[in-house]
Amino acid sequence: MRTHRFLGALILLLLFYSCKPIEALPPKYTVIAPPPLNQEPSIITIPLEIDLSPYLKEIEKSLPKTFEGEEQHCEGISYSYVFHRQPIEYFFYPDHLYYEVLGNFQLKLNYCPKCHSLFDEKGSCVVPRVYAECGTKDPLSIKVGYKTEISLNNKCQFESSTSLSKFDLMDPCIITLFKYDATSEVEKQVQGELKQLEEDIDKQIEAIDIRSDLKLTWKELQEPIVIDGYGFLYLNPTVASVSDLKFSKNKVAVDINLKVAPMVTTEALELKVQALPELKEFKKTRGIQMGIDISASYDSLSSMANKELRGKELKFKRKKIIIKELKIEGSQDNRMVFSLHFEGSKSGVFYVTALPVFDTLTQKISMENMSFEIETKSLLLNTARWLFNDRILQELEKNAIFDLNPYLKDAQTTITKELNASLTSDVDMSGSIDDMRIKEIFLTSNYLILRSELKGQLKLKMH
Repeated sequence: MRTHRFLGALILLLLFYSCKPIEALPPKYTVIAPPPLNQEPSIITIPLEIDLSPYLKEIEKSLPKTFEGEEQHCEGISYSYVFHRQPIEYFFYPDHLYYEVLGNFQLKLNYCPKCHSLFDEKGSCVVPRVYAECGTKDPLSIKVGYKTEISLNNKCQFESSTSLSKFDLMDPCIITLFKYDATSEVEKQVQGELKQLEEDIDKQIEAIDIRSDLKLTWKELQEPIVIDGYGFLYLNPTVASVSDLKFSKNKVAVDINLKVAPMVTTEALELKVQALPELKEFKKTRGIQMGIDISASYDSLSSMANKELRGKELKFKRKKIIIKELKIEGSQDNRMVFSLHFEGSKSGVFYVTALPVFDTLTQKISMENMSFEIETKSLLLNTARWLFNDRILQELEKNAIFDLNPYLKDAQTTITKELNASLTSDVDMSGSIDDMRIKEIFLTSNYLILRSELKGQLKLKMH
């Protein structure tokens, strides 16, 4: 009788343990902090365009439209002239500005062969003066050309050097009455007047306040750029240099080199705004090249793995399990910790660990050396030895492959979008990320850190 009772109790105990779910205790997670992003200073070359149209209009408006001069003598040739100019026509060459002015010229002359001062201290002509003129009825044409070379000094200010390079008196002024060719004298006097304008032109150009615009731009480049879903991008510019100016179609273009130490943070930082430094020697580079850390959550990676694993059935002779969910729980000694939720002949959850191996060529992570976590191993050996099976680990390794390319594509699209915006009401920023590659990976408690390198273009336009 006692034997029957003992057997009955034993059967009940076995049935109880055979139906009891397997619930392994979660392991203790450890996190090794990734090393800081050791950013080599990057160089961003920003092609900057400035529309000169409003400044050229101001120059046009400020320069006189009429030039007058005279030279009076008692004896010999005396004359007076008036030059009316037309609007300035601008021509843009790669390394300088050139502008031409057409004008109408009027000249009045008088001639006295001999003077005496008997009745007049200033003298009077001994014979009636002979008067003549050129261009009073049909004005003579003159074409004037100026060349201006412009540069930026290390204070971000324009320096201008203008010179009169053309003076064509298109109609000669010959006075047949007393056989006098006044052309050379007219050229001498009018050129003298026009050369005075060189200083006026240079003052107008050097008064263009590009420094204030660059100071504002420099300040704005120190502000964080919000990268939706990733955090805040700080360019951290430290050094600036500019190339020679290039002119074309009412615009001046200049390449600005910025030495930057870019970083992405999840929270906005309070950084002291640095003043615009003096410009340094320019060295041409090509676009953006910088490092960035991207955080990929374990939840999103788990969803990726479950596309292949959820609902998969594994048979073990007369027993089976059905995978309900594979979830990345955290990290332990630089290994990923997975929880496997299952049902079937047994139900419950257990834990496995794996070494993530990153392939720089394919930009994918595969799981290697997958093993049962030590507490899980002990539990399975004591309650369900048949589950302690390499086939489970092999199936998990085969399907737990994470393609990081979608993260790169999303980050590339997002960052490109944020690089196309207005910095200020006068400065527009446009750019693109043309290439983005993951270089290393690091495990944290909730995220996989993707240490990436990106290359692209960034352009500023001032208007």
